Parts: sequence; C-alpha cells; structure tokens
Amino acid sequence: MIKVIGGTYREIDYDDISIEIYGSGFRATKFLLENGCTVDFKTVGNNDIIGYLKENKKVYDGFTFQCKECDEIITFKYSFSLDQPTIFPHLLTIPKAEDLNASSENLIAFGMLEADFILSGNKVVYDPQTPIKPKRFSEFGKAKELIYIVNKNEASSIASSEDIEEIKNYFFNSEQAKAFIIKNGPFGAILYLNNKEIKIPSYITNNVNKIGSGDIFTSSFGFYWMEKGLSLEESAIYASRSTAIYCDKKVYIDTSILEFFNYKEFNNPIFSERQVYLASPFFCISELILIDKIRSAFLSLGVKVFSPFHDIGLGEDTIIAKKDLEGIEKSDIVFFVLDNLDSGTLIESGYSLAKGKKIIGYHRTCEESKLLMLKPANINFYQHLTTAIYHTIWNL
Repeated sequence: MIKVIGGTYREIDYDDISIEIYGSGFRATKFLLENGCTVDFKTVGNNDIIGYLKENKKVYDGFTFQCKECDEIITFKYSFSLDQPTIFPHLLTIPKAEDLNASSENLIAFGMLEADFILSGNKVVYDPQTPIKPKRFSEFGKAKELIYIVNKNEASSIASSEDIEEIKNYFFNSEQAKAFIIKNGPFGAILYLNNKEIKIPSYITNNVNKIGSGDIFTSSFGFYWMEKGLSLEESAIYASRSTAIYCDKKVYIDTSILEFFNYKEFNNPIFSERQVYLASPFFCISELILIDKIRSAFLSLGVKVFSPFHDIGLGEDTIIAKKDLEGIEKSDIVFFVLDNLDSGTLIESGYSLAKGKKIIGYHRTCEESKLLMLKPANINFYQHLTTAIYHTIWNL
C-alpha cells in the first residue's frame, strides 16, 4: 500500500482542447491504482471533487481517500503545456486548509497550493511541484529513506545555489536524502546518489501530452521502488519509460513487465551551436502572442532561437527579407506556423525547402492540399503545439 498526498485540480488545456479533473495527487493515485497498487489518498477539494473521488472509488477496489473540504476547485488553464498556466483563484487569494497529517510505511507527497502537511514515513518520495519558494522536506517531514524528485529550478531554490556541487551537498547533508533526481524535460533526468550520478534517458514519442508527465514519473518511480522493490536506478529508468508511454498514449503502464519497449532513446546533442528559426506571421496581437510564447518555450529548454520579429524587428522590407534568409541559412531546423497561410511564411518555407533544411510545420486549420508544394521537403506536420516543439528539439 502507498499513501499519496497531493492536489486534485481542474486542468484546462487549449492545445489539447480538454477539461479534466486530475492534479498531481489524483493523477499519481490513478497510475498506482491502474497497476494494482492499493492507495490511500489525502487531498483537498469541494463537493464536486468529493463526488468525483467517490465515483472513482466505485471503480477501484483498492482505493480509499480523505478529502478536506474547501469552497472552490483550483483550476490550471494552459494555452499549451510548455507555457506557464493561469491559476484560478489567484495564488494570493487561495485559502489554506488545515494541515494534512500522514504517516505510513510508503508515502508519495506532492506540494500543494491550498494545504501544507506533516509527514512521517519509512520510504518517502517528495515532489515539491513549484520553483517559487518550494518547501524543504525537513520543514514538515521525517523519513528513514527520502527521495527528492525536482527540476533544476526547484533544486536551485531549495539549496539556494546554482552550483551542482553545492546542491548535492545540501540534499545529502542538510536534507539527509538517500538520493535525488533532477528532471530535465526532453533531455531525461539525472539520478544523484552519494557516490555517483546516473543519466536517465528520455524517449522519443509520436505525441507529447506533457501535462502530468512529471506526476507520472514521480508516482511510477515510487511504485517501482516501494511496491516492486526495485533499485533506485531501475526505478528511475522504468519511470522514464512509463512517462514516455503516458506522453504518447495517455495510459498508465508498468513498464517493468513489458517484454518489448519500442521507443527510441533521445541522445542529447550539444545545442550550443545549433539554432531553430521561427517562421510565423506577426501582424495581429494573437500572432504576436503565439510566436512570443513559442520562442519562450524553446529558450526555456536551452535552445538557441532566431526569430525575425524579435531579432530583426520592423524596418525596410528589402533589408529585413535579406536578414531573414540569412537567418534560415544559419539555422539547423526551421519551425513554421502555417495557420492563415501567410505569404511571407510560405516564401520562407519554399526557401528552406530549396536549401534542404529540416522543417517542422505547425498548424490547426490548414487543408493538406494547400501544403502540397511542401511535400518534397524534409518536413513533419503537427497540429499539437507541444508535440511540434518537442519534435523540433529531437530533430536538431
């Protein structure tokens, strides 16, 4: 049995055109239940959440829960999953429920917006879920064996340092962690043990349903380590594989029992000299907002970007056109936003084809017949923005 502590939230994703109730806590619970693990879940929610959990209890025999009541469902709204979500109610107005207290042999805990907790366990996996003043486990919990699962920003915030040696020293000595894992999106993760570092690969998937992928990694890692008794390294590798299948198909799979795993590892290239060219119209506010968000997503993943709007701006047409074409020539892959079939973007696509560039085409509205002349190019088309961005990185 594993006890899970975490949020149950509404998630709206414009990229996926979906509205779902999950949150880190319930999504982790769902993975465990789908793989036959008994789960006791502690969360906070209003009557709608309580009713939703009761309906799930009818489906899963091994599911129990305690839900502290609140007035509202917290909602995360994503334009696409690599963008920062808008949260309702506003963070400053979310009331805090009473602390959640939990004690168990096996605990998986996720940081929550609406509650703090006091924990005690034998094996504990803690995922703080926020880079903005994440709570240190030592502030509220005790564990015989503690595993932190964080991203780089969370690790730096907790340790108050950007230096990896200082981060390691803090987690092992101040927090008394048995190990910690730093996740890095499409580039995989690193498992830090006291005496070594282990690279955990990521995998190339056809689709990238990223919302909740970190929850799946954390919960599946806990499942493999706590429930199946696997080593930390094995648990992290199988967790990455479970996350890949979730991202591709939105299913919850115990990859340790699979005879075949058919996803290719992504071997990190060196990105410092590689560049993505962003080709998109930017004549109205919606186009400007979109290209700015796409550029920010690439930059946040450490990818060098050439964006005509950001890097050249407005000016004399001939000079701008020449600089745009030079930007394409110096780039390793070209990312096109093809909605509205802007004439300038189509000219850039034709030039990229003639230069033999790799091309990623993103659109939601184009008829395939209108893109016929791009078929000979080294091009892949996507209608899901996060998937298009990830495949751009995987093709660099």
